[in-house]
Amino acid sequence: MNKTQSNFCLLCVTLCWSTEVILLKNIPSDVPSIAVTALTNLIGCAILLLLFFKKIFRPIPKRQILRVVGLGALNMIYNLLMLLGLQYLNVSTGIFTLSMTTVVLPVLLLLKRQKIKANTWIGVGLILAGILLAVNLHADWSQLPGVGIMLVVCFLRAFYIIKLNETAKEMEPIQLSALILGVVAVLSIFIWLFYQPRTFFALTYSAEMLSSVFTYSYFICAFATVINIFAQKQATPRTASVIYSLEIVFSTIFSATLPDILVDRILLTPSLVIGCVLVAVGAFVSEFDFVTRMAAWKRRRAA
Repeated sequence: MNKTQSNFCLLCVTLCWSTEVILLKNIPSDVPSIAVTALTNLIGCAILLLLFFKKIFRPIPKRQILRVVGLGALNMIYNLLMLLGLQYLNVSTGIFTLSMTTVVLPVLLLLKRQKIKANTWIGVGLILAGILLAVNLHADWSQLPGVGIMLVVCFLRAFYIIKLNETAKEMEPIQLSALILGVVAVLSIFIWLFYQPRTFFALTYSAEMLSSVFTYSYFICAFATVINIFAQKQATPRTASVIYSLEIVFSTIFSATLPDILVDRILLTPSLVIGCVLVAVGAFVSEFDFVTRMAAWKRRRAA
């Protein structure tokens, strides 16, 4: 897989993730977040086990097992916090605050003493400007607790992306995907058991709820996770984070155009539209190395 193919895969993953709002809307609000996490990851893991049993049960060093458990725990924590934070936020604010991951990640990479190019900082600045323009907090101060939680989520998510990128380069993608989903499922079930001892038997299963859970399990947990980890073998954490930020654009389009029965509709205000444009432009600028391209262009002209 080359860089272009890797970026295309990450874009497909981002498009899948942007449908989460639609799928979660059809799951009743009385179903606990931990139950949704447990069910979807368990089913996603089961799908991969059925399809790729031999690849998943290859021998794995103890060091890698510990890393996978850590990734699974981190994945579960930031996703549960994200669901908690979104309870305080409207759709557009939730979408945009989650994209602060793109702003946080270069800072974490700097702490790891990795060099960050100038075009990355320019792109991140544009993304941050788009987020701040689109998020209108002064209109509703009750959203501030949610924003605080989402900022914690962004730091955890950025750290997860970095560690997942490192691990993806050392392990078989399908095996890593299934193990992470399995760890998230097991940990979630234990927490769910403590929170609601009847667990699976405490839920009311409707056709709408089951279809949403199974669709989420396949597209978000199984399919998107595998494609994401395949892409991470080639991509850098910075590239992945920048492409993930385009989830704002896709989610905003879905939330503004799809029927009310599928999504919580949002109003396309000028600030929201400009914010989306700035995020998209920032993502392009972050990935387009102008200095290198100009140098190559000058060399071709000189030849």
